[in-house]
Amino acid sequence: MENFSSFSRVVGKISEKEKRDILKEKSKQFNNQYFEESVSKEKEKTNEELQIIGLANRLTNDVRKKYGLDDFDIPPENIHIIKESEWPTEKEEQSAFYSPIYQAVAIREQYANVVFMEKIVHEMLHFKSYNSLQLTNVEDADFHSFRVGLVITTRDGENMYLGNLNEAVTEEIVKNILKGLIGNPLFIEDILQTNEIIDKYPDAKTNKGADLFSEDTFYAKMGKEPNEIIVENFTFKREREILEILINKLFERNKGKFKSREDIFEIFSRAMMTGKIIFFAKLIDGTFGKGTLRKIGELDGDLARQEKFVLSL
Repeated sequence: MENFSSFSRVVGKISEKEKRDILKEKSKQFNNQYFEESVSKEKEKTNEELQIIGLANRLTNDVRKKYGLDDFDIPPENIHIIKESEWPTEKEEQSAFYSPIYQAVAIREQYANVVFMEKIVHEMLHFKSYNSLQLTNVEDADFHSFRVGLVITTRDGENMYLGNLNEAVTEEIVKNILKGLIGNPLFIEDILQTNEIIDKYPDAKTNKGADLFSEDTFYAKMGKEPNEIIVENFTFKREREILEILINKLFERNKGKFKSREDIFEIFSRAMMTGKIIFFAKLIDGTFGKGTLRKIGELDGDLARQEKFVLSL
């Protein structure tokens, strides 16, 4: 059987043979996606959903190829569409998630092709970015992710750092990918409907009085109540704002080294996809002082403090 999964390496105090064996086991997990407890909870994929998964694979592989990586297709079997009525209550705030340990993506049943596409591309990017595994307890064979993209997990498996930056970079790539879907037959109905609603209700407000539509709005539909509008926006808005602040500050402090802010974003994106974070880390610590990147990561649990710290740089 082909030794293939999202994991590139295993970290831990075990032999090289044991590490190879673990990677083989993860390949088995990648290729065996039968979970008895979820069979009744899964929705059978439609032909359009299968087409979207194929398209998402091609477009996320284009991202990998941009950084010198081989194609890595995620089979439909590794995408588990969970019926709305069966979505776990503890994941109520989420629409989808990637599980490195199970080598799978779970996605809540969606009501529009373009929304399904946005969720799938985001989770596929996590799946296809740099992943490594660590053994935190040899006796109990306790496995945790060590790296997923920019995210670094402590060696005891208890804490993770740089998750906010990782999500921000991921969703910015998703946003760029979805911009290229205009005219695609799979999404044209959703896009036309969204544009019509925005044109008809340009001044629509949320319950809190804020503008309902923004540059992050990629889908809209009319709700069941009179004049009710349901929208879908690109996610991790606050995290992406912090990323933008950080990139702007890096650009201002390194004007002679970069032609544009996009060049700096590419450094973040490359580090996430390839796992080669040395240049990424040196850019931040070299610009703002040793330990800056670590401090940003340590503030992941408090977006307000993280934003304040980045603004202070």
